[in-house]
Amino acid sequence: MTQRTAIHAFRLLVLMGCSAPALWLAWQWFYGDLGVVPGEAVVHFTGTTGLSLLLITIAFSPAFRFTGWVGFMAARRQIGLWAFFWLVAHMLAWMGLDQYWDWPWIRREMVELPYIRYGAAALLLLVPLALTSFRRAQQGMGRTAWHWLHRLVYVSALLGVVHLWILTRADYLLPSVFAAVLFALVVFRLIDAAIHRQ
Repeated sequence: MTQRTAIHAFRLLVLMGCSAPALWLAWQWFYGDLGVVPGEAVVHFTGTTGLSLLLITIAFSPAFRFTGWVGFMAARRQIGLWAFFWLVAHMLAWMGLDQYWDWPWIRREMVELPYIRYGAAALLLLVPLALTSFRRAQQGMGRTAWHWLHRLVYVSALLGVVHLWILTRADYLLPSVFAAVLFALVVFRLIDAAIHRQ
């Protein structure tokens, strides 16, 4: 198998892996297997999926550093856009299935509840990253400015973890795992930057 074929196969696996949760969610919704409050289950599922993919997006750079395989970098934009898709779906599910598009109430929730503000801020930070994720944008901005902008992904991920942590009421295993993964990725980034600065 040539490297190009391997990269295409990997991108196909990313496509299948990132879209499969939507099929599972639709199946669960259709058969009524999302619990007593299906709308709330959809909100939590889309948020968890989006945050997971966001962390995987960040993890693709260390994976490339350790393995040297360019497939990780070739698929990083793809999986990053999927993370953005799922987090937008999370916000829309919250507005529609949880808040019933009650805009005055939505605005009140955003003002009064810190975890809503953290989540909204995390998503807003991803908007310029999604809009500039294409090669033409990178060429137009210049490589240095583009890289600095896309470091906002770490801030967005941190806000996402804080959002989940505050929202959690009992079992902190999942937010703890997310926090530990993000911490490890940030430490790797700092060490890698220090090494390449020398």
